[in-house]
Amino acid sequence: MAEASPPYRVLLTGGGGFLGAAILRELAKPESGVSHVRVLDLDVSRVTPGPAIEVVVGDVADEDCVRRACQDVDVVIHAASLVDWGQATPERLEQVNVGGTENVVRACREAGVRGLVYTSTMDVICGSDPVVDADETTPFPATFTNEYARTKALAERVALGANDAQLRTCAVRPCGMYGEGDPYHVANVLRIVKEGSLPFRPGDGSARFEHVYVGNVAHAHVLAMQHLLDPTLPPGEAVDGEAWFITDDTPAVNFFDFMDPILEALGYALPPRSRRMPYGVMLALGAGVEAFAFLARPFARIQPTLTRSSVRFVCHTHTFDGSKARRQLGYAPLYKEPEALERTIAWWREQEGPPGQ
Repeated sequence: MAEASPPYRVLLTGGGGFLGAAILRELAKPESGVSHVRVLDLDVSRVTPGPAIEVVVGDVADEDCVRRACQDVDVVIHAASLVDWGQATPERLEQVNVGGTENVVRACREAGVRGLVYTSTMDVICGSDPVVDADETTPFPATFTNEYARTKALAERVALGANDAQLRTCAVRPCGMYGEGDPYHVANVLRIVKEGSLPFRPGDGSARFEHVYVGNVAHAHVLAMQHLLDPTLPPGEAVDGEAWFITDDTPAVNFFDFMDPILEALGYALPPRSRRMPYGVMLALGAGVEAFAFLARPFARIQPTLTRSSVRFVCHTHTFDGSKARRQLGYAPLYKEPEALERTIAWWREQEGPPGQ
């Protein structure tokens, strides 16, 4: 099969989402080597079509749609997934995260696509225990605590398992992303603070959490794409079949300590550090809330925020070693933490209006 060479034509699945928007910004830079991007997503309202950007509305779970979208492209960046920690059904998570990745792999082979960059997650190695300075040799846990992590791990296996001489594949594992438009970490903390439903800080404050700016994750995707398609790399430097944790290369701090300056800049405050609830009590409360939601299902569908999984998420250490990406991809954070926080705060301030409103 002929090698792909720049300028590349790229299919970006999930291009209308939080990470997808950041990847699209990085692909638009001349140094990316990309001439055309086709965006496939269910919601493309935030994507502006143009001569170099084509928009396709569709679901990665729709095999025919994916097959059409993969035509005439050199590489696919598969960033589409259902990010969920308890609200979606296991069947839908399996359909989108696993089935969608299987659809992408099949469509790539049928269309002769040369490379596939799969967006994985740090969650693939997170179970019920703390994760301390994990690297890519750390195995998946024996048991996952939520369906999102389980299905993303299965999907990563599908993507990396497809790697061969016809289709080169690799996987990017972002840590806890934040940034402009973050619908997960910043949005959820901001919501519960505004609702007044966080009267204390969970745990004893010793747990550390690895955050990474979404722009740096997007940059890592571009580097992975470039290295994956580079025919001049000797066998010892080829990156197909590899996975990488992406970090900001800054010391990890407590989840809520990291959120403090963002919330304060928006005119809100987290509970004082002296006001805490022990991990064991939090875990018991999470189990109780889950049980209540289960018993209430015949009458109402309750989507609890407080679950055992969410308690472990913020009360256990989750830190990662990002040196493999530096070594193999030449990765370094494109946006340093002061700039990343400034960009994040500016975006949220624009959405929120005057501080505290």
